Order: sequence, then C-alpha cells, then structure tokens
Amino acid sequence: MRRLEATARTVHFGFHDGSLAPVFEVDSGEEFWINTVSADPTHDVPRDWIPKAIPEIFADAVRGTGPHILTGPVSVKDARPGDVLQIDILEIKLNQRYGYNIVSPMKGMFGNEQPRQATKIIPFDLKANSAEVAAGISVPLAPFFGQLAVAPPREWGRLDSRPPTRHGGNLDNKDLRQGTRLFLPVAVDGALFSTGDGHAAQGHGEINQTAIETGLDGRFRLTVRRDLSITWPIACTSTHLMTMAVHEDLDDAARLAMRAMIALLETHYAMDFHDAYRLCSVAADMHVTQFVNGNRGIHVMLSRALLTGLKTQPNFLS
Repeated sequence: MRRLEATARTVHFGFHDGSLAPVFEVDSGEEFWINTVSADPTHDVPRDWIPKAIPEIFADAVRGTGPHILTGPVSVKDARPGDVLQIDILEIKLNQRYGYNIVSPMKGMFGNEQPRQATKIIPFDLKANSAEVAAGISVPLAPFFGQLAVAPPREWGRLDSRPPTRHGGNLDNKDLRQGTRLFLPVAVDGALFSTGDGHAAQGHGEINQTAIETGLDGRFRLTVRRDLSITWPIACTSTHLMTMAVHEDLDDAARLAMRAMIALLETHYAMDFHDAYRLCSVAADMHVTQFVNGNRGIHVMLSRALLTGLKTQPNFLS
C-alpha cells in the first residue's frame, strides 16, 4: 500500500488554498497511508522524540499565517467541482511518543485570565493507553485528526488554517475517529484532500485552543461520489449519523447543523419535515465542536438504530 510522508515538499504549513498543486494522486476508492507531524514546541523534548522531518519543514516549507502542518494535497482522479468526496478513516496510529498543550495569552476561551504562556509536554503511556495531563489525572488516548479538508474554491484565495469552513479544515471534531466516514463537498478538480493537526485526546470544544497535539499516521480511502449533494460536511459512524456546520455565531452554527440533519432525514429517509423535526428534538444530540478558532462549530449526532425500521435506507452509509 502506498504511503505519503510529511516532508517540506509534501506539506502546506498554516493555510488552505485551492490553487495548490497536488503532491500525491490516488484513484477513487484507493487506500493509502498518510503521515502527519506536529512539533511545536521542540524545547524540553528529548531530541530523539522529535520527528526527523521537522527541521526541514520549519526551514523550507511554504508558510501561511496558521500553526498547522498539513500533509497534502492529495488529488483524487476524476473528482470535479460539485462532486462529494467520501473519506473513510480506516485506521489511526500515534507516531510520536509525546504531545503537548499550550495556554497562550489573548487566545482561547479565557485568554485574559492569568495571561501567560504555559506549555506542557505530555508523554504517552502506551501500555495504559493514557496520558497524564495534571498531577494524578490521566485521560485515555483517543486519537483523531483535527484537520480534514478538501481545497476551498480558488476564488477564496489563501485561507488561514485556523477557522474551519464548509469544506472542512480545522473541524476539531473528536467524533471523526477511526472507522468514521466523512463527506466533504468538492470545489476544485481533484478535490485536493489534506489532513494534519493530530490530537491524542480532546474535549468537545478545545477551549484553550489546543488539545494534546501530536503526530498521527492515517489509513484513508478516498472515493468520488456523484449520488450526493451537500453544502456542509456530513459523516456517519457505525452507530450514528452526523451533520456539521460552522459560523461566526454559535446560534447560527447550531441552526445550520440541525437543519442539515433534518434535510438528511427528508432527502435520504423520505421523512416528513415535522416528523424529522420532532425526531431531532426527541433524540438528536448537539455538541459544540469548535469554539476558539474564529468560526464556532456544532455537530449533531443521531442514532442510526432509530431509523432501521424505515423502508428507505440511503446507500451512502454502507
């Protein structure tokens, strides 16, 4: 199976841009591995823990205004604007022995409270599958990619990597874990998929602007879909349907994400609006995905088990 390594040539650092040239190409439906790195900070870390590609990336990679090292873009043959890219997250592996969390003045939910730079290096206990984040308090490791994106439209220009958009990016959605199928709307030829911003653990919302930041390897399958039409990212797990939206206002993000779930039920399960609206009020869960990176994010989760009795079942879930 082919593998894309993170190097100064194969990453874009801190931005998304629909005019980027692809660094890797796959057939629709092909599986491949992609390597991502995260290495800020490198002080107070044993030298042999730091990914070997980091010095070259920091010296030679083209830099934008954001902090994320993104591997890609990966072109998918025959993907065209108006298509949907199906992203199967087949496997996620930690590739560093540590992560880090940074509290920065003027950033995050409480950036003005006790403002000082505070960086914590967090070694992983791989045997226990946990990380100690405070004295006597360990959390389970639950890795996921904070950044999953197709390229934005070229006319949007070069975007800072921090605010998520309708084409993905810095979603920071911890429910997009191994085994999840994500769908993103394609805006440019080839779709131009990129990923990075590995997290070993995070709560919903990432309130201080960092999770346990680390490097991850992912096994993906990218498939072009022409039987779907979406405006915002949607996803499915083995147990749930998921709709997502972002907006500068959290209330508007909630309305967009929930309306997307109702529309999904109307379109793909042939449900009446009021029945879908009622079901979402009774059984759907809204989570704050993103709070501190410019755009606020909401994702809605609805159990697939509730829908198994309906005659109409969408084919994009299998």
